[in-house]
Formats: sequence, structure tokens, C-alpha cells
Amino acid sequence: MSLSSIPRFPGVPDLMLERYLCDELSAEEARRVEEAARVSPALSAYLRERRAEKAAFALVRPFGPMRARLEAPRRRRWRELWRWSQPVLVLGVVLAAVLPRLVTFEEVERVRVRGGLTARVLVKRGEAVFEQGPGVVLRSGDRVRVEVEDAEGGALYVLALSERGRVTPLQGFPTTGGALTLGPGRWVLPGSLELDDAPEQEALVMVLAADAGDAPSPEAVQRWLEQAVREVDFPPTLTPLPGTRHALRPLPKELP
Repeated sequence: MSLSSIPRFPGVPDLMLERYLCDELSAEEARRVEEAARVSPALSAYLRERRAEKAAFALVRPFGPMRARLEAPRRRRWRELWRWSQPVLVLGVVLAAVLPRLVTFEEVERVRVRGGLTARVLVKRGEAVFEQGPGVVLRSGDRVRVEVEDAEGGALYVLALSERGRVTPLQGFPTTGGALTLGPGRWVLPGSLELDDAPEQEALVMVLAADAGDAPSPEAVQRWLEQAVREVDFPPTLTPLPGTRHALRPLPKELP
């Protein structure tokens, strides 16, 4: 709209009329325009014409949808990026927490396999069952079982040692029911041992011999251990017996 098409009315500036039609005037300024319209029939007719045009335009081009778009909160780009990146960040945190553990477990398994025979002592005390860990002291009446693990397997011998130099075959010997052969993997040995109230410390020794013709005999395994317990220290430091792998587990016990 050009300026020449806007009518001129004495005492009422053109800009004031446009602001009046747009409801942008203060109450005092609006009264001034309305008083001028009562005095000037031309101004009154002009205002009616402009209001009619405005109403017709509103019917054809309603402002409601546009107002909704204008008033809707605009999403900032960083918020969109943050919303999109949240799943990626969560996945990254999960991987950061899980992958080191997976690598750790893999390394533990690799060390365990390369290190040969491993053994765990499982303790049953009343209704509770737990693993004998560092610092765990056993009691008279506790029942223990042994879990062994090896990557190759073979003939297994289990013996008990006492600090007084006594060696007692428990499993794998002719006098204890015959040979005990294990395959590769993890096994819980049959049977359990109950600790008595004898005033002495004890230990368990597991010896695994390869299934080969040159493997030591059960008698050789027992003689090897009987020589080892002659040391002053208990439990003794065992020198490996050729053709075998071994694991020693002390059974620290409360003494009366």
C-alpha cells in the first residue's frame, strides 16, 4: 500500500489510524480517534470500510494456524542434537563399562588355561555354602568340597596333608576307589570332607597327571608329597613333579 492511497483526516495522523485498526493504541489514543470519527462522517465511513476488509481477509486467511506456528516453542538445534545423541551416548557408556570387563574375563580365562590346574574349596557351614577365600578360617564340623579346572585333563589325585607330616590319599588311588580321570574343563569332585577337631592345621593337594605312558604312578605321587612335608614350614613349598600339574589349598582352621 502506497502512502497516497491512505486518506488524510484532520487531527488524526495516518499512522494513528492504522494502529487503531490493529488495536495497538492506548485507551486515551483510541478515544481520540473515536471522537474524531463521530465528528467526521468520512472518517467513520473509512473505519467501517477498513474493518470490513479486515474481517473478510480474516475469513479467507485465518490467523489461528499461523499464530499457533508462531507461538509454538522453537526447538533449538542443540536440543535436537542432544536428543538424537542421547541413545548414542548411552550406548557408549554401556560399551565403556562392559568391554573392559569382557576383556578382563577373557584375560583371566587365558591366564587360567595357561597356568594349568586351578582349584577352589567350597565350604558348607550349616545351611550356608561359600567359597573359601583369603582370610577365611574354617571351623570344626565344616564340610568342604573341591572344584578343579584344567585345560587338558588327565588322572587326578587328591591328598590331605597335616602339619605333623601325615599324608592321606583321598581320591584317585587304588585304596580310595581307583583312578579318577577328568576331561578338560571344570569339575566338582565327588564326596566331601568334614573337618574334625584335631589340634593341627591341614591342607589339600590336587595332582593332575597327563594320560601318557610316562606319567608317574599313584605310589610315586604319594612318595613325592611325603618327602615335601618334611619341610619345617607348613604348608610346604612343592617342587613340581615331572609329568604333573598341582594345586595346593591350605585349610586354616580354628584351633581349640
